[in-house]
Order: sequence, then structure tokens, then C-alpha cells
Amino acid sequence: MSKARSFMPKILSIQYLRAAAALMVVYFHADGMAQEYFSFRGLSFGAAGVDIFFVISGFIMWITTASDRITPASFAVNRIIRIVPLYWVMTLLLYGGWLIFRDPATLPSLWNLLRSLLFIPFVSPRTGEIQPLLIAGWTLNFEMFFYAVFACGLLIARRHRALFVCTILGALVASPLVITPSGPVALTYTSPLLIEFMVGCLLGIMYERRALPRPAVAMFLLVIGCGLLLTSGMLSAANITAVRFWHWGLPAFLIVTAALALESKLKQWRLPMLLGDASYSIYLAHGVALSAVKSAVLLSGTGALPHVSSGFILAGGAASVVAGVAVYFLIERPLVAACKSSLGKRRRQLAQPA
Repeated sequence: MSKARSFMPKILSIQYLRAAAALMVVYFHADGMAQEYFSFRGLSFGAAGVDIFFVISGFIMWITTASDRITPASFAVNRIIRIVPLYWVMTLLLYGGWLIFRDPATLPSLWNLLRSLLFIPFVSPRTGEIQPLLIAGWTLNFEMFFYAVFACGLLIARRHRALFVCTILGALVASPLVITPSGPVALTYTSPLLIEFMVGCLLGIMYERRALPRPAVAMFLLVIGCGLLLTSGMLSAANITAVRFWHWGLPAFLIVTAALALESKLKQWRLPMLLGDASYSIYLAHGVALSAVKSAVLLSGTGALPHVSSGFILAGGAASVVAGVAVYFLIERPLVAACKSSLGKRRRQLAQPA
């Protein structure tokens, strides 16, 4: 869900993995709807798309902050521009749609809207889970917290930065062994999911030092990683417990490592490159697209037909991709460009003598 800075060449393997991770999440939620409404039982491995995103995020944050010119402030501004505008727009659109089309009695409180916009974890009254109004945004609570820790790490010499970041995150993950966390904020910021950002940073160090495995070993790691994902998909449901790293995080790390090691073997393909660029928009928009397709199927009266679940997953997946790409071109890119332009003008004004 995070992108390299514009002056860096795009890493094909990362672009392709972003596309794959977004499609995995779409499949996971389409599968969940098919189970709920159409008596379908698939595999839950699509949940690991989030874990792949987290490993990629740690990797990208490391390799894009090699320059001494990157300050905590500039880093924070870049991350905010990348993440916040689209998320706020999608959240406010969801809230507006709720206000217009749903029972006002079920309208989320303004306090929960504010907490959603500010990335403050809370338990959703609707689902009973730690989720913001736009459910997909639960991962952004982790992302923004990781960015905050990493920004603090930028105050430290680069040779000590990884140790600092990993020590902070590792201590938080280990803290439940001493003190039982309570409340959504504590549960979020001590989650084992933080390990995935740590291994992403370590992977960034391996990448910089050219310490990635050779292609033959990378192919073996790729097979092992995919095999572990499929096995976990058959044996377990998605969760955010202590075992999630072993179910999804470790395979995600193996897959990202293998993909980076095979970078020189990859060719550039326009469609996966586009889907990689649009992965954040696909991720945020797919829930609405899936809900629209689900409603259409239920209203058509075809929900009980044979194989309707497979058709729903395919149609919902296609609608999610189309909606996400449309959001990318019509909302995300213009928003990010406008924010960067406004920031550039502000910096030029400040640079002018009084």
C-alpha cells in the first residue's frame, strides 16, 4: 500500500506483488460474502495479501530513506500525502452514503467518524472488531503507527536505525508476555502484525547489501511460501493473534524475498504494473464494489442457483478492479498531485525573502 519515492525506478517485483496482494484481499472478502450469502466455502489464503503489503511497506520505507536529506518531517508529510487524502475521501463518501441510503438510526457516531479519520483504533459497534468505518482501513492504523516509529528512527544514524525500529516494535510485540494489553489501542500497537514491518526493514537491508538468495534458492523459497499460504488457507481462518505471523507473515516474507531475488528475470507487463499502481485504490474501493455486486445478485433472485457463488466471486473481483482503477485515475492521482503541488507552492513561498 506504500509506494517508492518518485525519483526511484519502480521495482517490478514489488509492483507485481502489490497487484497480487490487492487481488488476494479482494478474493478474501468476496469469498467471505459468498460464504455468508451463497453457502460457499473457499480458502482463506487471500487474507495474506495484507501481510504481503506490510512486508512491502517495511521494505520500501527502508530503501527510500537512504538519503540524509530525508528528515522526519519530510518523511511524515510524504506518507500523509500518500495515505490520508484518498482514505479520508473514501471514508467520507461511505459516511455520506450511509446518511442518505441507510437507516439513520444505524449511522455511526461522529466520534467514531473522527477516530476513523485520525487512525485511532476502536471497536466497531457493527462488527465487534477493531475496525474503522471503512473496514479496510484497519490496516492503515498499523501502517500509520509504523510510519510514526520509523519517523522517530530517522533522527538516529542510519547504521543504528534498523536496531532502533526493530527494538521498539519488538518490545511492543513482546510486552503482552509481561502486561496483558486491554483496549483497542493497546491491542493494536502490541499486535504480532508489527513483526511484518520489522522483517520488511530487514529485507531492505538485505536488498541494499546484495544479500538476497540466488535465483535457484529464490524459486525454492517461492514454492515454499506459496505452499505455506495454501496450507494455512485450508487449515485456518484469518486472525490477528500470536500465530498469524506463522500462518501468513512468514510465507509473505518468503514470497517477497523470492520475488526481489528474481527481479532480474522479470519482464515489464502493463496490466500488473497498472494494478500495482492502483493497488491502494483497489484496496479501499473493493468493499463497495463487492457489496454492489452482492446486492445485484440478491435482487435478481439468482442467489440460490448452482455455481452462483463462483460467478459472484468472478464478477465481484472484476467490479472491484474496475472500480479501483477508476478511483486511482479519477481521485487518487489528482488528489496526490494537488497535495504535492500545494506543498511545493508553500515551500517556495517560505523560501522567498520577506
